[in-house]
Amino acid sequence: MLLDTPLPQLDHLFDYLIPEAIASDVEPGRLVSVPLRGGKRMCNAYVVEVDSESSFTGQLQAIDKVISGLPILASQSIELARAVADRQAGSAIDVLRLIVPPRYVRAEKAFIAGLQHGDGSSEPRPSTTPGSRPAAYSDWAIDAGHRYVVSAKPSVVEVGQGRWVPSWAVLFASLAAEQLSEGKSSILLTPDFRDIDSLVVALESVGLNDFIVRSDTQQTGQDRFRNYLRSLQDEPIIVVGNRSAALAPVPLLGLIALWDDGDPLYAEPLAPYAHARDVALVRQRDSEAVLVLASHAMSTDAARLVAVGYADHVVPGELNRPNICATDLLRDQDSAPARIPSRGWLGAKAALAQGPILVQVASPGFAPALACAACRERARCRECAGPLAFAHRSSDPACRWCGRIAAAWMCASCGSTHIKAIASGAERTADEIGRAFPGTRIIVADGEHVHTSVPNESVVVIATPGAEPVAAGGYAAILLLDGERLRSRENLRVNEDLVRNWSNTAALARLGAPVFIAGSGEYLGRVMENWAQAEFALEELRDRQALRLPPAVRLATVSGPPSEVRAALESVAGVDSLQVRGPVTGTDGMSRAIVTCDYRASEQIAQTLRAEVIQASTRSRRVSTRENSAARVLRLKIRFDDPAIDSL
Repeated sequence: MLLDTPLPQLDHLFDYLIPEAIASDVEPGRLVSVPLRGGKRMCNAYVVEVDSESSFTGQLQAIDKVISGLPILASQSIELARAVADRQAGSAIDVLRLIVPPRYVRAEKAFIAGLQHGDGSSEPRPSTTPGSRPAAYSDWAIDAGHRYVVSAKPSVVEVGQGRWVPSWAVLFASLAAEQLSEGKSSILLTPDFRDIDSLVVALESVGLNDFIVRSDTQQTGQDRFRNYLRSLQDEPIIVVGNRSAALAPVPLLGLIALWDDGDPLYAEPLAPYAHARDVALVRQRDSEAVLVLASHAMSTDAARLVAVGYADHVVPGELNRPNICATDLLRDQDSAPARIPSRGWLGAKAALAQGPILVQVASPGFAPALACAACRERARCRECAGPLAFAHRSSDPACRWCGRIAAAWMCASCGSTHIKAIASGAERTADEIGRAFPGTRIIVADGEHVHTSVPNESVVVIATPGAEPVAAGGYAAILLLDGERLRSRENLRVNEDLVRNWSNTAALARLGAPVFIAGSGEYLGRVMENWAQAEFALEELRDRQALRLPPAVRLATVSGPPSEVRAALESVAGVDSLQVRGPVTGTDGMSRAIVTCDYRASEQIAQTLRAEVIQASTRSRRVSTRENSAARVLRLKIRFDDPAIDSL
């Protein structure tokens, strides 16, 4: 049994007796209830193996009851969970919580009834033949068990019935069709639901509707659990989803494909914090499936795989670079930069008669940054010192951190009550462009206003990064604004994120359409104009190798009481290539240290630090929660590949 408990010292298998009354229902993969502490409390557990005898010499406790009506955990999932947990110095049960969605009894009973009557997911699916791969990749010879970093062709493609999708979605659909023709399953990952929608459209356009199993947070809980049960069956399928879908149990896995692996949405915020790309690498190694990391802008993590020879770089035969103009390269150095450069403004105005144009801005809302009108001091919240902003034209200023309304705001420096906007968001930009183009339809696309497609008409789309809809036929012109503001962020990956964002947006333009980038700076401007993302990623990687920064090395944070952190650091002190920064003690009395090491030493360090976590947990005290129940506090915490370090 593998117990469903967060305690790290219980992260191993336990033996339990099987009562004769439920012996026929106990099988690997079933969810059961077992006693803990001599029966004082009950705990859910997964059956991993059933045997006729136990190596445990003491007295065994008996399983209390069987909860699930069928096995809901595949043996491959248990092996994968252990491999991922060991890599991240975490618990296997934490990985299993990401694999198995919340159970819905009604959906489970309906699924079992369908299997019994032969009208459920076990019904044979129609056969499929390989679809035609896009011409740009026709010469790409794919070998089983290999890894590929693919530079995607920047374009949009019509897939029938007036539906348009990015070209990478068509490539993924053709690769999945090839695997299905061989009786193998595929896992296709995208960062968010907009990309999932495009991928589903591409798959449906080649007749793969019956094979699609969607797995993302846009589904209801019942639908997600039902689709999970289907993925456990012995039939080839195509799983389409976001980061958690990398763990989906599928039979005969032949392909794992990630779109835009550099997107921060792939970073798992829950323990053990495994990035979807790392999960895919672990899974590909153990399953000998094909791994594809495709993007318009290669991430530095993918560049490392290419640099060490672990993955092959695939470039499309015909590229058709976007027509990019970095306005900073044309501007006189003595002239003040304009938010919308005159060249971009005139180009967009001329293109509006030919079709839709896209204007990308840095932030949603009306005014994302405010200042005192008298002394120009940045307006901040009195409670948390967060920046104030106007969500809408007529709204009161509110804190972007805590959400508190600051209706009676007063400047802490000069006492003035007058406030002014110092930056424009999507809604304010829409107002300004609406006045410049009277009678033109303006569409705002951001987190609150979701648009996945726009028609081939004279409309202006104002979008935030990542929320850009796909235009039928592609955009007639694209303006990328606020580059200087985006470059000012204090983040290790700021340039990498900007190149990735601008490349993805520029790929939505029609062939030959102008793409204007304002505020790119000279270096990033030349990278974009030359469409040299791969060279940029490799150069970034070389810089980080010189400084021993991720992803050139593996990084982990060790946090907890000072004595526990020191003990953990001493346990790994003799490991080759290890470097320690800290520890530093914060105002709360807790310490944190940053350790880096070469990848070849990370397995040993993860194992050693995990042992320290278990030892610290056995010494931890219990505290009372609001429900008056005792909760154990983990004294020592380990997080590998901590993304928060990028912003230090």
